[in-house]
Amino acid sequence: MIWTELSDDEKMNSLMYKNPQGGMNEQGLFLDYTAIDAVPASYDPKKQDREEEVVTYILKNCKTVEEALKFISKYNLVRLTGAQLFIGDANGDYATVHGSFIARKTTDNFALTNYCIKNGHYETCWRRDAANDYLKQNSTYALQDIVTILQRTAQKKPSNTITNYSMAVELRKKRVHLYYKNDFKTPVVISLAEELKKGKHFQDMAAYFPKSINEIILDKYSTDGVEGAISAYDSLRQYHPKEYNFNNHDAIELGIQAIAIGKANDGIRFLECLKKYEPENLEIDTWLGVANRKEGRVEESNRYFTKVFDNDPENYIATLFGKQQNQTVMFQMNDFEGAEQVKLSGDFSDWKPIPMQKINERWTCTVTLPKGECRYKFIVNGIYLADQINLLYTGSGPYIYSVLYVW
Repeated sequence: MIWTELSDDEKMNSLMYKNPQGGMNEQGLFLDYTAIDAVPASYDPKKQDREEEVVTYILKNCKTVEEALKFISKYNLVRLTGAQLFIGDANGDYATVHGSFIARKTTDNFALTNYCIKNGHYETCWRRDAANDYLKQNSTYALQDIVTILQRTAQKKPSNTITNYSMAVELRKKRVHLYYKNDFKTPVVISLAEELKKGKHFQDMAAYFPKSINEIILDKYSTDGVEGAISAYDSLRQYHPKEYNFNNHDAIELGIQAIAIGKANDGIRFLECLKKYEPENLEIDTWLGVANRKEGRVEESNRYFTKVFDNDPENYIATLFGKQQNQTVMFQMNDFEGAEQVKLSGDFSDWKPIPMQKINERWTCTVTLPKGECRYKFIVNGIYLADQINLLYTGSGPYIYSVLYVW
């Protein structure tokens, strides 16, 4: 079984196995790529140059990491310059392969991300650092531990790059636990044995999961306003509860987007609709607190924030928007707990970095800000990132900025 990109030409999709991004075979041998900045491949005149992909051949012919490396050793991997190939097997062996090096197993627990690890090279990377930070805690791990690592290292909205899918793989059982677009509440478990019984076939990964409601609700909102959006949502919940995904952030984010474009009352109406179905969802209460405060309904806002704090005293978004004293704002978060350094930067500081301190695994700083709307980003290990927990943002691509209201 391999995973790859679908082609724009549907006739080509049955041939895309020739360009795999990763895969697993019935022996529990697993391969996957991580992209890196290009590093030239080594050249040995005694070896044959290999232009073709190696993943499909290895999955068809090898049972272990040792066998895979024996095959690879015959060739100059001239194509393998902008990625590293991770290989692991059901016995617990693993290796990282590049056109210029092979790194063998040295520790039981290992994390690989998007920089070259040749000769033990290390770069600050909040995703790898977060994984390694978690992997220091125990010597053995269950499925939920791996899912927790995936959640902590996923790239989330409103960042420029969003994690498309995540997987936790049980190599001895030949099972893949697949998660789509940061939704860790709706996993799909794929049994390799069951898939192989079906013969040669391919399927769009999105087809394994319930559909997104976004396009339908936004279309209704643009044509019929917030009442149309609410009616469409109610209809989907009533008549298509399994066909569409109601477990992720999509619906709540639609309400937040209304706040962001200056239509907080529409946001309130839509969030109240969601609350009918999920009365104990504190995320909905938090954003109702924000939206009501934006509209000047202070008592109503405080009521929602109080409920959130009663159930989750350290809720980050409620703290950010709902615990402002004399325009003093506390940025307190643990989304980048594995990072070596986090700084705050915003239009309120002319984008000059403000150091944050790590206290009890949370990055914290307190800043007094002018009233009104402000934009900000975090600088995590030198990389500018939007706030991955605050879904109130503006802009797109590299020009995405998190938004904060100061009352």
